[in-house]
Amino acid sequence: KKVAAHLGTDSQLLQFFKSQSYRDGPGQPLKCNFEGSLKDIIQFIRPKQMRPVYYQRLQIPLSELENKRQFKAVWISSNLKEEKELVLYPNRNATVSDLFGEALGSGQLDLDAGGTGKLRLLEIFSNKVNSICRPDASLEVLLSQQANSNKSFRLEEVPLDEQELKEGEILVPVAHFNKEIYTTFGSPFLIKIVQGDTAESVRHRLEERLGLPEKEWEKYRVAIVLKMQAHFIEDDDEKTLNIKEFRGVCSYGQTQSSAHNPWIGLEHINKGANKRSRFSYTEKAIKI
Repeated sequence: KKVAAHLGTDSQLLQFFKSQSYRDGPGQPLKCNFEGSLKDIIQFIRPKQMRPVYYQRLQIPLSELENKRQFKAVWISSNLKEEKELVLYPNRNATVSDLFGEALGSGQLDLDAGGTGKLRLLEIFSNKVNSICRPDASLEVLLSQQANSNKSFRLEEVPLDEQELKEGEILVPVAHFNKEIYTTFGSPFLIKIVQGDTAESVRHRLEERLGLPEKEWEKYRVAIVLKMQAHFIEDDDEKTLNIKEFRGVCSYGQTQSSAHNPWIGLEHINKGANKRSRFSYTEKAIKI
């Protein structure tokens, strides 16, 4: 209550944490019904040392927060240019569909005027779209699967031409890579392929989707990756694509994917290579 008075806020909108014995920083959060003393919170601090108490300000009462689950996802704009992290608090038994309602009501989304207003949740692994999460999938299950992996989640608005796929239409993952197909980087995305599309028409669709200047686009090479082999598309490639070759890749409601599923690769220089990647197949292991 003293901290709340100092900050000019409600004490129910503050969450406190125990101190840690092995490093500076907050430890386990305190429950809203915690009845211990201040000494219990800072018990690990050595004598004659300044005794910090860690807290965070909340947007909802602590008692309400404890019935919710924190869910982090990245929101990406429709032009793939802007990303920002979202921290949402759906109920513990919420589904992906419930998460959409939470996100739309949070005021954090920049939806396109005249867009669908519908959301989808993508599972990202190693800078590639791994799957589209089912609307009825449990967030608890998704988070437990993420716990021991390098998977992350991304929220985005469903484009107008992708909200209802017809017979003969399929969504295919697109990822950026440099020289080797396993050196993926950047922001992956989905593109719609229609039975009868030529390799060249898909190339043009990718150019429009990225919105790159022509001189920049000339530095990109497009490849269809089948069975972990890159087949590059030439500028005048009129080969007709067979969407049956892409079966097993992203479709609405899919929860599992395979590293060997087909995808489309954009081969070009990674301009952000100087920024240390969080995950890279090319880094050698260090034995300690």
